[in-house]
Amino acid sequence: MTSFSRSAIFCALAALVVVCTRARAEEAAPAASPEKAAQPALAPESSATLPVPSLVIDEEPAGDEPAPPAPLGEERRAIGEYIRNHTRDIRNCYETRLLERKTLQGKLVARFDIGPDGRVIGASAEGMGDRELSFCVVLVVRSWEFEKPQSGGKLRVGYPWVFTPSPSQQ
Repeated sequence: MTSFSRSAIFCALAALVVVCTRARAEEAAPAASPEKAAQPALAPESSATLPVPSLVIDEEPAGDEPAPPAPLGEERRAIGEYIRNHTRDIRNCYETRLLERKTLQGKLVARFDIGPDGRVIGASAEGMGDRELSFCVVLVVRSWEFEKPQSGGKLRVGYPWVFTPSPSQQ
């Protein structure tokens, strides 16, 4: 497999999200009349008119069904152990962003659903106010695979990380 840096992959994915979001906005816009089509497009007066890319990635549309339950007992312990064993990837996201934002620190919470087959089927990350960090964390969490839930259904998990730069990184 070709070796790419995490930052190169991250930049490519971030660019793809922006392009896809803009393409959707253009598709949703009403068609211009022939007279307007000949005129150059003007820049929007504010960024409020463009949709902002979301950091939430879901496979299933949100419906009226209740939220999945949180894991309990042994299942909760096993999920926590899995997350702790894979925290290095999350830490790599933080350390990559820290190269650009030397004072980046705080609490970030990842929320995700584990599907009946054990795969993560939806994820979001919030806190710290850094879009790139949140996006990277969502990508990592989406790659995780757990044991199938004992209930045979979905589970909802929220997991916090507190990030502070080590003295050597400041």
